[in-house]
Amino acid sequence: MVVALADIPSSEWVELVDVPDGERRARLLRLGLLDGRVECRRRIRNGPVVVRRRGTEVALGRSLAREITVERAAPDDAPR
Repeated sequence: MVVALADIPSSEWVELVDVPDGERRARLLRLGLLDGRVECRRRIRNGPVVVRRRGTEVALGRSLAREITVERAAPDDAPR
């Protein structure tokens, strides 16, 4: 099921499905967030959503997190 990143609870693993706008998409690609699963670390009330991939945490603004669609996934270390 595809949902907005802003709606994912903490500690859930997701795969980013759609990121709007070429510039923001390119930035997330450079950060390595588009080529695999990421963990939603924190959702700060009325603030950013913090995601982690390979030990790097990135805070994404709430408005951007609402525009990014994701699918739930197993953690990177879980068997596929």
